Amino acid sequence: MLFLFGAIAEKLGFRVLHVQAGFPDIEALRMVGKDKLQRVRIELEQESKNFLRHGHDPNGCDLIVCWEDNWPEAPVEVLELRKVIGTLL
Repeated sequence: MLFLFGAIAEKLGFRVLHVQAGFPDIEALRMVGKDKLQRVRIELEQESKNFLRHGHDPNGCDLIVCWEDNWPEAPVEVLELRKVIGTLL
């Protein structure tokens, strides 16, 4: 997931600032408007529900980036890569 997200982050409007082994995985800047960036804390998961299974605190994360979104009631925003990858290639 890390390699895939890193390869397409810029096309998705992200600038990765920091990657770490602990929670959250990534700190990045996200384009939220013309000439406007927002700092976001990102957790990478294969499936979005793994965020819950791993016991992560929603207050420590702004975005879950996953391959498959299987958690409709997620307390933070979810970006499902399998749905956006085709639009970028």
